[in-house]
Amino acid sequence: MMTTEEFKQNILGLQPRLQRTAEGIVGDPDSAADAVQEAVITLWEQRATLKAQDMERLSLTIVKRRSIDMLRKQKPTVSIDTEQLMQWEVPDEDPLEERYQLARKLVDQLPERQRNAILMKYEKGLSNKEIERATGMSSTHLYATLSRAYKALRNAMIQNKEE
Repeated sequence: MMTTEEFKQNILGLQPRLQRTAEGIVGDPDSAADAVQEAVITLWEQRATLKAQDMERLSLTIVKRRSIDMLRKQKPTVSIDTEQLMQWEVPDEDPLEERYQLARKLVDQLPERQRNAILMKYEKGLSNKEIERATGMSSTHLYATLSRAYKALRNAMIQNKEE
């Protein structure tokens, strides 16, 4: 059985690919987001029987099916080749994914306190108050720590872009 935290980590990592897959089928970012959300709900309901290694394959299949269902509901004037759409693959190259991977690598290079604050805020989704309680930092100290981390990341991204 997959824990809530495992599910959250897995689905967050898959979200960009699921979104691109749905957009490639329905052609609309908002409809694609709806298809992805429906797929996540379906996966959540099945989390007791899910295995982490099956999650990517299953989530892509569900997103494709939800996207095709959305096209069917629109009553298009042209026929939908369901088989061809199910075979559709999202391109592996994603500039946002590359930027995320670079940012993640740069975050790992930050000093420990800055790295922990950034990860708590953006990966764990904690509020500033929750980070303050977890780390024992004052709000002023947390603000300064995050500001230094943002500045270091911004400078590192610019430097990396120039290389």
